[in-house]
Amino acid sequence: MEQLENLGLSPNESKCYLTLIKIGSSSANEIARQSGIHRVSVYDALRGLREKGLISQIIKENKMFFEAANPDKLYSIIEQKEINLKKSKEIIPNLMKEFDLPKQKQEIRSFKGEAGLKTIFEDMLKSKTEILDFGAENKIKEYLKYYYPQWDKKRLIKKIKMRIIANIKIKPTKLKLTKIKFIPKEFTSSVSTYIYDDKIALVMWVDNPLGTIIDHQKVAESYKNYFEYLWKVAKE
Repeated sequence: MEQLENLGLSPNESKCYLTLIKIGSSSANEIARQSGIHRVSVYDALRGLREKGLISQIIKENKMFFEAANPDKLYSIIEQKEINLKKSKEIIPNLMKEFDLPKQKQEIRSFKGEAGLKTIFEDMLKSKTEILDFGAENKIKEYLKYYYPQWDKKRLIKKIKMRIIANIKIKPTKLKLTKIKFIPKEFTSSVSTYIYDDKIALVMWVDNPLGTIIDHQKVAESYKNYFEYLWKVAKE
């Protein structure tokens, strides 16, 4: 019976087919009695066998009887399975190509202190997209007051645009290639968030500043969506 199940027959279909091979043309009631399967389940099994072409049905004296097809029919089932298996094998090389493709880069790097922060901001200067900035305002000028003017000059030379969402208490400043909008002071944070390319840079302005660069496309997209929402509600 296990061999029949390997060909795609259910356990009940296998029992019914073997019963018909053994006892010959029979009614559903007789098949149920001989196989030990409930009559309702027998009808389901017979329907499946008929769809597979493994039984036929005839009417004798106004009563339905079922007969097993010649076991040679099993060869056609085997052949069809071999065809399906061959087709399934054909997809494997394509799947292997997809599997071997470079995976989306996922990387988290952490930095500490003034040197670490400079590394983060130097990475921003490689950006091929605009830089989106929100969070703690003017902290970079406080912590990196000599470095920041040089950094901003490099940004302008590279023509990297910025959009900044700042605290409303911050005095507006005119910066080239930069747009600024303002939100209420309640949104003040000790963390600055910079979004560029497929990266998010988080800078924690504590006594010994800490920074993290998250390189992940999906995460960056989520942050960008959040920034765009804030940008819509922020005031000029």
